[in-house]
Amino acid sequence: MALFLLYVNNARALQRERVFRDRTNPLDSYSDKKMHKYYRFTRNGVMRVIDLLEPHLRPQTLRSHAIDGRTQVFVALRFFATGCFYSTSSEHHNISEASTCRIVHRVTNVLVGMKDRYVLWPTTPAEVAAKQMGFYALAGFPGAVGAVDCTHVPLDCCPYGPNEFAYVNRKGIHSINVQLVCDTNYKITNVVARWPGFTHDSRIIQESDVGVMFERSQLRGLLLGDSGYPQRSWLMKTFGNPATAAERAYNSSHRHTRVIIEQTNGQLKMKFPCLRKGLRISPDRACRVIVACVVLYNISKDINDPYLGRQHQLEIIEVPDYVGPANIQGNIGRDRLVANAF
Repeated sequence: MALFLLYVNNARALQRERVFRDRTNPLDSYSDKKMHKYYRFTRNGVMRVIDLLEPHLRPQTLRSHAIDGRTQVFVALRFFATGCFYSTSSEHHNISEASTCRIVHRVTNVLVGMKDRYVLWPTTPAEVAAKQMGFYALAGFPGAVGAVDCTHVPLDCCPYGPNEFAYVNRKGIHSINVQLVCDTNYKITNVVARWPGFTHDSRIIQESDVGVMFERSQLRGLLLGDSGYPQRSWLMKTFGNPATAAERAYNSSHRHTRVIIEQTNGQLKMKFPCLRKGLRISPDRACRVIVACVVLYNISKDINDPYLGRQHQLEIIEVPDYVGPANIQGNIGRDRLVANAF
């Protein structure tokens, strides 16, 4: 009995004491510039995001110094701002690495659940007309409701599974190929983040919900795409070899209008460097983080939160031209557009 009591006492002595760390409030410590550097939002923007997300993140109990919703938002934003290891965000906020991992995924899931609220496609006649007027005002291109393009989000040192080869893009980098559609206000109206980097842009648009609905004539208007996309009656691309003045005018208007999606891609990756530097998480979770960043990006547009960071030169992965079968109806639709508008 004495030996048993000695063993119990020794076990208790060796048991690690729980440590409750001091978690400071970044709102009390950082200026607008510092706040933007660490969390990609200004102080006002961060408070707006906290007000939006905190009701979904409040702990069910206050026992054991549970991490409050505000701190969870800061932890997730810090991860989105860096894309580094979880240890970076955990040290910055004095919480454990395991808690950081859980928090990032919890906040990500909340943001993904808000996608239908903030990533909106124009559906009513008034919304479609407003988008078309906006695109026409840029360079005189009629009927466009969106510009489409794909951008690669790098993956770094993560578990790819048995299909690792599928994530290697044309630059030899592991990535997710993300399709984005934007309007003239640089807001993203559609995002598809589930395809590995090897996938061609043309396949993504053809199998996306937007592409399928356009093919079924369930959506109105036109999309503008580059040479990597197939010509369709609803998807306009430039002429490879324009033969007339009207075709050259069409090409010029198309390029000056479609450039807005390139600018939107750049703004998104500048806003959240994790999409530029690489994500060190599994591809499935990376796809959800991408969607979460898109939702936060649109929120920043809604609240007019300024970008205070530095500009960076982004690497563009060239997409080979679409070489599939010609679409007769698509070519007819483009020729009719050129004849009537240019």
